[in-house]
Amino acid sequence: MSILKKLEENRIPILLAEIGAYLHLIGRFSKEFISSHAKNSSEKFEYDRVCEYNDFWENTGLNDILRDNNWENLINDFKNLQPQDASNRLLANKVKNFCDFIRKHEWKIDKSGNLKPEEGLCRILADAHGIVSGIDKALAGRGKSGKQRREYTYRATAFGYETVIEFLEDHNLDNVDAQKISEKKKKLFTKLKDILENIKNSNNIDYEGYRKFVSTIKHYYSMTIGETRRPINEISLYDYAHTIASLMKSNLAKMIIEGWYEPRGKSKWRILKVNVDVLGLLSKGLKVGDILGHKRELEKTFDKIKKLLEYKYPLGNEIYRDTTGIYFSCPNIEDSTKLSELKEEILEKIASISNLDFSLQVEISEESRSMVILSKIREKSLKDIIFHHVSNNVEHIIKSFKKSKEGNDRKDLCPVCRLRLKSVKEDRCNVCKERYERRAKKWIENPKETIWLDEVADKNDRVALIVGCFDLEKWLSGDFVATFVSQTFDDWKNENQTLCQRLGINTVEDLKACFENMFNNPNSLNSNQKKLCKTFINIRLSNFIDDFWNPIAERDATGTALNLISNSERADWLVRLLFRKHPSLARIYRIWNTTQEFIKKTVFDRILKNYEWKPEIRRKRIKFKIEPNPNIRKGSTCDIDIDGVRFSPICIDRSNSIFISTINLEILKKFGGTAEEITKNLNDKIIRIKRESDRKWKKGFKIVSAELADDKFQDYLPYVIVYDTPDQFMIFIPASEALDIAEKIIKEYEKQFSKVRDRLPLHLGIIAFHRKMPLYVVMDAGRRLLQTFKEKSEEFKRKSGGLVEVVDIQDIDDEDIGKCKELTLRAEEYSSVEFKWKISYSTKDPDVKDHVKDRWHPYIRIYGGNPNRPSSFDYTGNGDYLVHVEELKKNDKIIIEPSYFALIYLENFVDRFKIDESIRPLHDIHRIKELWNIIKSKNWSASQIHAFWEELIKRREYGDELFEKFLKDNLINILDISPSEDKELFKKFFDASKDGLLNLCLYWYLSILKERIGGREVE
Repeated sequence: MSILKKLEENRIPILLAEIGAYLHLIGRFSKEFISSHAKNSSEKFEYDRVCEYNDFWENTGLNDILRDNNWENLINDFKNLQPQDASNRLLANKVKNFCDFIRKHEWKIDKSGNLKPEEGLCRILADAHGIVSGIDKALAGRGKSGKQRREYTYRATAFGYETVIEFLEDHNLDNVDAQKISEKKKKLFTKLKDILENIKNSNNIDYEGYRKFVSTIKHYYSMTIGETRRPINEISLYDYAHTIASLMKSNLAKMIIEGWYEPRGKSKWRILKVNVDVLGLLSKGLKVGDILGHKRELEKTFDKIKKLLEYKYPLGNEIYRDTTGIYFSCPNIEDSTKLSELKEEILEKIASISNLDFSLQVEISEESRSMVILSKIREKSLKDIIFHHVSNNVEHIIKSFKKSKEGNDRKDLCPVCRLRLKSVKEDRCNVCKERYERRAKKWIENPKETIWLDEVADKNDRVALIVGCFDLEKWLSGDFVATFVSQTFDDWKNENQTLCQRLGINTVEDLKACFENMFNNPNSLNSNQKKLCKTFINIRLSNFIDDFWNPIAERDATGTALNLISNSERADWLVRLLFRKHPSLARIYRIWNTTQEFIKKTVFDRILKNYEWKPEIRRKRIKFKIEPNPNIRKGSTCDIDIDGVRFSPICIDRSNSIFISTINLEILKKFGGTAEEITKNLNDKIIRIKRESDRKWKKGFKIVSAELADDKFQDYLPYVIVYDTPDQFMIFIPASEALDIAEKIIKEYEKQFSKVRDRLPLHLGIIAFHRKMPLYVVMDAGRRLLQTFKEKSEEFKRKSGGLVEVVDIQDIDDEDIGKCKELTLRAEEYSSVEFKWKISYSTKDPDVKDHVKDRWHPYIRIYGGNPNRPSSFDYTGNGDYLVHVEELKKNDKIIIEPSYFALIYLENFVDRFKIDESIRPLHDIHRIKELWNIIKSKNWSASQIHAFWEELIKRREYGDELFEKFLKDNLINILDISPSEDKELFKKFFDASKDGLLNLCLYWYLSILKERIGGREVE
């Protein structure tokens, strides 16, 4: 029997076990769970006993179906388990109902402190729970210092930026609306009850029901947090549940394939990746509709793959997705023959469902006890997809091309896919045309979101592609997770002062020495040493290694602890596990979810959707009829020429020849200043038409019955989201708004990622172009810019070691990020001028008396070895030290990951090869905006500005000393800026002129956007 077939016949018990893993944390979906963990709370709430609390279920009856023992046969309906003696661990320890998963998901400790492991499916769940959630709950944030006050209870991002918990809708637990909480619980519980009843009544799980369950859990669990204590209040309940369920699912699949094995501390997983050059695929398009057509085909393919691997042959779940492809948790098949067989079977199945123009590449990673290998295999994917393979038979295409030359129907290569042949009369091949028209017809149903670049263009016919990317490599690998603290040594010591005095523990080194002594004498622990262990985990100790070290080491997601032999190394690693954040799958999952949420919720929803697009005329559309009927298919466009103005309306009614304008009406300004005037003046206009199959323009047509389009076509949003992944995004927006929107994005980045901006860079580029520029040129420029950002960053770190000097430090209060340090920084290899960073060290709790500060996230890498400051620690074990931002000092040299910015205009095809000449530090966007605001506020005339600009360009060829002299003279004589009267303004314009930023500013605003100075528009 094939491996996939074996998984398919055991689909029901695998999926029910996965459902049980999702449900085992349902007790945390409650105010009671959050409230009971508040600081000084006397409330008691045991979420693993919710099956006993009838009031918890809001009279939905979900508890009755969870307790129903009729589930036993269905949950344990395993087939053909071999060998029989190994599979008995599953068959002999049956789960009776879903409440078993809730009650028995942990390695329990009895009253005597002895470990009581669960059995069967619950044993597999307990191991997955321990790997994902257990070490966080048992170690990180265990101290009282991490508890939140009832009045100020927040959820954090993965990088310490705190927000209100959506489930509560308020940070004050005493102000929470109990009725709203009850309604949310009722909705979740009712939906789950209906889904589970359908499964139980039919003795089957169909795909629709499975997806409905998972999507319901994701929607509601994402509203709340899985843990309340700082700093582990960043992981949502869904992050925990999904990763636990995924690992349990893959581990159970392994046991079905290879037989039972002991999971506790020994289970490992693999990552199955399905790679494709997403950017390469999206870059093949003449128009936006082509790009979005490829995007939709890609999404459909990924959906089919998810159905295949998550449901039909349930071996794991999606854990990551970006421009390199899609990644799944996968069973750790140890038999190499079976592993190869599994890969071949998956390849065959995936090949049969893909309609992409590029082939999909399938690989299965090495084994691992964590998912920190995600970074490494993703980097390999980047190299592999450079040489993507096409799905079509190239020889067949060549033969077809030769054959077409012999007949009347001459063909050439389709410019969109560049794979198939098309008639010389057509713009696209049949496949690409179908995708394009399908996307256009879909737009007609939801026209608020434009797919037409002519509508995105500004009044000057210019569009901008915004390219953004985060560098997540060292976060996905877990390297930078080690820069976060789970609890500080000082906090722990303060809570255990008497014990530390008895054991002589004053420093971290003292604690390491104490642990090393316990490793050397594991059976001879005195009472104080046992109490020391109990401050970390409440367990009865007989043997230090067996009872304390091993349970902790088994939960190390990196797998490092279990492989250490030296007691000195073990002691060092133990301290790391006790005081640093853990790169568990849930945390890695939360990290890329944080950047994904920033892109979707902040950039797309908050900034773009709420942007004030002006003037209002640019968001209006006109409906008109053309006579005689040009016979254009619904969903297709044609080019029309009206008195020399050309645009491409879309047909929405073929039989009646009804069209909708798909252009920014500002471009039709010669016909009127308002939509109503334009509509009136288009009536009875004689026009020329050119259809896709026409070589020449055709006359004899006119517009009749022009009027404003129906309401559903009005007030469209003038931007197009090309794609978004956790690390990248691309958007087409009007060029006139590009710089303003980019600055808004950067300001939000500086706020939400304040505590890690030295370790998590954001690169942002604006590529402007005329709306008639072929999009494959623009997309190629975007790809090159992404690569250039990476190369520029590596060059900076290679030349300077990433070093930046701290010139000055100020304490300030910022209304957005609270108490912070404002650093004035200098790095000649990065920026020609000094720049400022605000780094927050506060939580949302404003209590000054207790000084509730963030002691866990804002740690800065410092150059020069151990600085011997209270907060400093070596985060790699190789002499790489960090200090809390509060302890930075003037003249310190720190290490950063640089962020870059680019502002580019593509005048021709060749300009995309000069991208590397336009890269500047990210903060320069603020300088450009400031320069332009100053220019607008002054009474300078256009002639003054142009005179200064011409001198600036002309004198650049002089040496530095002579150029600076000319520059000073021109600032004084042409712009009348006195260095003695306005020293700050003089310095800003001097620096910006010297480093080329002023030239870029003037070029952008005057030449590209054609802004007005002194009352007239600059041509």
